[in-house]
Amino acid sequence: MKKITFLVLIFISSITSWSQTYKFHTLQDLGPNIEIAISAGCAQRVTVGPNRDVNLNQSFKLEVGKIYKSDLILGSTSGSRYYRVLYAVDYYLDKGSDIDEPANFELIPDLCNSLSWKYIRPILLGSNIQEAQANFCSNLTANTIREKVNIKTEKPLNMGDVYLMDFGKGANYYLITASDIEAGDSEYQLDPTNGNIFSPVTFNCQKPDIQAVAVGFSDYTDSYRGSKKTAAYSIRNIGSSIQSANTTFSLYLCTSRNYIDGSDTLLYTEAVSPISANGNFVSSMSFTIPNTVSNGKYYLNVKATNSEDFNVYNNIVSSPSKITIINGTPPTTPAPTPTPTPTPTGKPDLIIDPNNTIVFSDCFDCPGALSDLKGKRHRISNQAGSIKLPLISVKNIGNAQSSKTNLRFYLSSNTTLDTADQKSSGNTITINTINAGESYVMPGGSIFSTDFGNIGATFTGNWNILMVVDDSKTITESNENNNVTVIPVTFYNPFAKIAPDTLQSNLDFEDTVQPYSINVYNFEGQKVLTKEVNSKEEENKSLGSLKSGIYIIKSKNETRKVLK
Repeated sequence: MKKITFLVLIFISSITSWSQTYKFHTLQDLGPNIEIAISAGCAQRVTVGPNRDVNLNQSFKLEVGKIYKSDLILGSTSGSRYYRVLYAVDYYLDKGSDIDEPANFELIPDLCNSLSWKYIRPILLGSNIQEAQANFCSNLTANTIREKVNIKTEKPLNMGDVYLMDFGKGANYYLITASDIEAGDSEYQLDPTNGNIFSPVTFNCQKPDIQAVAVGFSDYTDSYRGSKKTAAYSIRNIGSSIQSANTTFSLYLCTSRNYIDGSDTLLYTEAVSPISANGNFVSSMSFTIPNTVSNGKYYLNVKATNSEDFNVYNNIVSSPSKITIINGTPPTTPAPTPTPTPTPTGKPDLIIDPNNTIVFSDCFDCPGALSDLKGKRHRISNQAGSIKLPLISVKNIGNAQSSKTNLRFYLSSNTTLDTADQKSSGNTITINTINAGESYVMPGGSIFSTDFGNIGATFTGNWNILMVVDDSKTITESNENNNVTVIPVTFYNPFAKIAPDTLQSNLDFEDTVQPYSINVYNFEGQKVLTKEVNSKEEENKSLGSLKSGIYIIKSKNETRKVLK
């Protein structure tokens, strides 16, 4: 009797050890290298191997929705591949392969912006900066050859930008006429990580330059032909003078990213009012999916057209994800409850996508995409100032559809959400349901300093505005620790002098100086005028076209308040 009991205990012990050691995972195979993985997981142009069900002999489970690089190939170690985790549990399941030797898994935090070869089509502007600027500002190029180059970089280059680069034809200035997140069929390769010549160049052309900033669907679920959809978009005048012509905005369904041709489907067109220098225009519109569109996956592309725009290569932008057009009509009655399957359905995981979240502020050299900030801080006047969020992109990196939830803003002295943080009194943003692996893009509106109880100059210096998804935890996610995204901001007083008193005294006795630029701001800290002047008298006269009120004139040497 004792012997039987002893054997049963050994058997139970072995089962317990076995179940605690193995973790079951379903892995989506994205390919053997980073370029193929990006084509499969980001551009969605290729489909790599079948999903793999494996029991991994390790003490931890991988995070659902995340992408890892591993030498795991059906249990062998013959080469590394990239995998997206579709499902993971803390116990053994009798299906798939058993991997007895623990494999190394390298987390890839952002696949679409990982260091890889990416395709560009640069065209020559000139061999020196004078020639390049003259051609760029006149909408000319030194020749008509659009080179084919693969460049090793994390983020794709922006169409319409200018770079000094040497990919094998000497150091020259080039305009980027096409750019993709994937590698292409190139004739040249440029690897800036090895010290090759490569740097961005900015020209001041004193002309309007309309840039398509971002576009996205509010609903990335399957789109039936004839169904109504809503899209949000943002365009901006990044030129240095006020445009005087209207801008036409056009929305297309396209098979290619950042490219529109005659085979693409026009969905919507409208004219928008003139946009001032450094100004932006944000809107949303409803449209109908045409019945003539074929089944398949499409990008949503925006094209901006303006008769005074001298740089037409940055006028197109694509949605962060594709939409799927299918047969049939939208269901009018609730779908029946699906039959449960043995495999659990998983959980959603919502994050803010900083690559497709756009922020504008009084920081004049801050890039639009939140991901490109790289140490800079957005500026907001503590005298009822504001920052604008034309578009916010929320992505579901989990493996199940999310339910409807909210996005709220908090003001914090650090980067974590806690009870000491001040919740915004502004509007709460609704996030609709999002399918696994898809994004939801919506206008974010404006965040005012007064939304956090600021009266006068309560806040000064550096703070953080936290964008928090599902702060009340109304949905259960596979990862509850990645719902906070930070917008670093600096609160400033627009009436504070920044020039030393001695310098101010000297300037008061000077009637004229060399030509210099000034920026004029209204009481809320918004820039309303940029002009080149020769004296303080000309500074004051520059207010002649503005309405009565309090203005701040900022030059290189001083900031002063003027009452008109």
